[in-house]
Amino acid sequence: MQVHPEVVTAAQGWIAGIDAQGYAACCEALAESDLRPDLERIAVPTLLLAGESDPVTTVADAQAMHEAIPGSQLVTVPASHLSNLEAPQAFNQALAGFIASLG
Repeated sequence: MQVHPEVVTAAQGWIAGIDAQGYAACCEALAESDLRPDLERIAVPTLLLAGESDPVTTVADAQAMHEAIPGSQLVTVPASHLSNLEAPQAFNQALAGFIASLG
């Protein structure tokens, strides 16, 4: 909030506008899903972008997915959970590099 209060305020507004029951149902579905056995079946170029201090989906989680997805790329950025908002330059650079590697 201290560095970019306008971004935090905007994100808070987005979250406040979400239907609480729908959001809770989404969280429950994610909590009950375990798609790890299917990761090795991913056959398209895959970029895993991990926030260095994400307490929810950790770098270790991303590393495990990276090891399971053939040919995937893993990039960590100086962020927590919403890396595109928290570290947009690093996020965009990682994404642009990944896209460039495809062509």
